Amino acid sequence: MAMAKLLTPYLTAREAMAYLKVGSQSTLYRLIREHRMPFCRIGRLYRFDQAELDAWAHGHGSALEMVRAERRRA
Repeated sequence: MAMAKLLTPYLTAREAMAYLKVGSQSTLYRLIREHRMPFCRIGRLYRFDQAELDAWAHGHGSALEMVRAERRRA
């Protein structure tokens, strides 16, 4: 019996590249190295919270700030 893939809001580096439409792996790792994008590290693996990536891409510091900004607009 095959195990079902767990659904998680955390993306792998490859999934984050596709989600953000980053053109190259070196660009993603440069952003990580310069701490210019949100990520967490589990051992040697990088993981990316999809909500944090959305907030970062929209110019907010965190997902919480993004929600607060949306509430102010409403």
